[in-house]
Order: sequence, then structure tokens, then C-alpha cells
Amino acid sequence: MKIARLFLLATAAVFAADVDGKWNATVTTGNGEFQLTYTLKADGEKLSGTISSQLGELEVKEGKVAGNDLSWVMIMERNGNQMRILHKATVNGAEMKIKAIPEGAEDRTMEFTAKKAAS
Repeated sequence: MKIARLFLLATAAVFAADVDGKWNATVTTGNGEFQLTYTLKADGEKLSGTISSQLGELEVKEGKVAGNDLSWVMIMERNGNQMRILHKATVNGAEMKIKAIPEGAEDRTMEFTAKKAAS
């Protein structure tokens, strides 16, 4: 049983997406266009990093990696209120399709694509 688990973990690591590095995306909202830069680092099944825009920088929280699928939470604060935004992404080579789902406002979900920056 232990050997099977080790094999599965090793296989997942081999086939995990190469997410490390910078990713750039443009998101259009009701407040205009935002340039986003994701700086991500995978460590096994854990994902860490930051998301930067013209509004500042936020830390990736609760980040997870499962093969080519990623998830994380971003917590935005505004006027003393917090908003959790769940992100679900799928990496395919140098492209990452992202779905941003605001907690409690799922009807405002956004989908966009980020491109990996050249190293």
C-alpha cells in the first residue's frame, strides 16, 4: 500500500504543470481594464505567490496544485470589509485559464486567460 501511494505521489509530481514564474493577464471589469501579474511557486501540492495590479499586491492563500489544476483564495479588503475570491485554474503549457469566484457574489464570476511571461 505504501509503495502504491509513493508511486502515485511521484507520478503526480512528474505530470504536474510548470506553474513557477510570472503570468500576465488582462481583466475587463465594470471599472475598466486591469493588468494582473501572478507570481507563482509550486512546492509539491502547495501553491504560493502574489497577485499584483495597479491597485497593489495580494498574497495567494490556501493554494493547491493537483496536476494541471490549481486553486487559491485571494482576500481583498476595501473600506474595512473583506471579500474572499476563490480562483480555479487549469494550466495548459504557457496558458492558464482562470475562473475567479467571489464568495457570496457568485453571479459576478469572471473567466480570463493568463499567459506565462518569458523567462
